[in-house]
Amino acid sequence: MLPNFLLIGAPKAGTTSLFYYLDEHPDVYMCPIKEVGFFWAYAGDIQLKGPGIERTRHRLVTDLDRYQQLFDGVKDEKAIGDASVRYLSNPRAPELIHRFIPQAKLIASLRQPADRAFSSFVHNLQDGVEPCTDFYEAVRQEKQGLREGWTQARYLDRGFYAEYLKRYLQYFDRQQLHISLLEDLKNDARGLMQELFEFLEVDPNFTPNTTQLHNVSGLIRNPALRYLWARLSKLRAAARPLLSPRLRHVLAEWALRDTVKPTFAPELRAELTEYYRADIIALQDLLQRDLSEWLKPVVS
Repeated sequence: MLPNFLLIGAPKAGTTSLFYYLDEHPDVYMCPIKEVGFFWAYAGDIQLKGPGIERTRHRLVTDLDRYQQLFDGVKDEKAIGDASVRYLSNPRAPELIHRFIPQAKLIASLRQPADRAFSSFVHNLQDGVEPCTDFYEAVRQEKQGLREGWTQARYLDRGFYAEYLKRYLQYFDRQQLHISLLEDLKNDARGLMQELFEFLEVDPNFTPNTTQLHNVSGLIRNPALRYLWARLSKLRAAARPLLSPRLRHVLAEWALRDTVKPTFAPELRAELTEYYRADIIALQDLLQRDLSEWLKPVVS
């Protein structure tokens, strides 16, 4: 069995929350492992490089039989989903998805790309994946090609949403894509979930618990716990296969229950917003939606 819908990204745009809200619906079955990455890694010569590759290696599925086995738990659910945020930006994914499941419905949640990049940096820093403590230095290294080929801890090339969505539209009808913004989730989570349930053709009147946010970026406030959590990143990755996905999530939510958000330097946010300006304007035209707030150099 294969899924009939995919949650394709973007990273740090509320996709983990959407995964758990969708999973609550009795007519929805979500792949028990988030980020299996089958539709970007299938039958490819995957070279994992850079820090943090352990957590990717332990959940990556490249074999069709093994991927199908992840859906052995499906009973009579109508909507069967897989969530992997790299599907959005990976150039192989649209063609592979179309080859295997051409009628698939695709869900994308997007976030102002400069804010998404910084949130990803904070997430990686917290997880012990990011070697720099300064976001400006991480961006400088990436611009200079010092992180070329890294699997994790790359921030700039995940934010060109219009470019990525146009690749999908070469293979799929626009009606097969549901595209929302992180602002939609923040401002009206229940309304967004009703839209998604309608899109997936399951009961739209079901109300998931949207009060809990999942996988929110931040640094653990307790310095000792923060240090321990980062230092044990490789051990945590090695322990993944030994724990159920639900238990792993509960443990992570407990460890990250009290976090503080570092400040995103306004001048760097303005610089990165300008870096993405042309793509934001193209996305605005593609979605026929006002994204002028995204183009402001500072958060209003």
